[in-house]
Amino acid sequence: MKPIIVKKGDIRRLLKESGEIDGNDGRISVAARILYEFGDRIVFVKAYENEDIDLKIKNRKNDYRYVKVIGSQNGEFHIMDLPIGERKIGTDTLYNKIISSETFGSDIRNEILNMISFEMKRRNSIWILVDKENHAYYPFTTHSITEIILHDVEYRFERGMIERTIEIKVPIQFIDNYWQRYLKSKNRTPGEVWASMIVQ
Repeated sequence: MKPIIVKKGDIRRLLKESGEIDGNDGRISVAARILYEFGDRIVFVKAYENEDIDLKIKNRKNDYRYVKVIGSQNGEFHIMDLPIGERKIGTDTLYNKIISSETFGSDIRNEILNMISFEMKRRNSIWILVDKENHAYYPFTTHSITEIILHDVEYRFERGMIERTIEIKVPIQFIDNYWQRYLKSKNRTPGEVWASMIVQ
């Protein structure tokens, strides 16, 4: 499908057309926020539908940023599904390898990392998680999202909750805590993190 080019003057109309003006935050809301914050340093923002990315941004440095937007549902972010029952390792599956293991060792960790990398398709995307209830936006690098997914899988392993398809659903509170720890460890403000990802 042809992308929508989002411009500052079109934001209110696009929000209304997309149904996001009443708080149903999605890709147009994220595009609006980016243009509001960094409009003078952005060449364009394109919004896509039914693609592996939701936004494509070109900044004044002629660099492109690819953005995946995930909105919250029922207090969680559904980040991705990992069909480990279908993932082959030799003659076995990743599911069988995990459930027959006593520990969450480096070999399992590496297999999961390989699978996450495969499922992500674009490895250098920015992931923006949107808390629709509180209209909070959490921007993360692929590295951070991978850490979050790995943590969720390990949590399930420790509690015997591994299934053939793992639905990575993470509570909003966990994401907010992760974000606050990230800001503190980097000694940065949210604005500085957004700028580093989008326009620097």
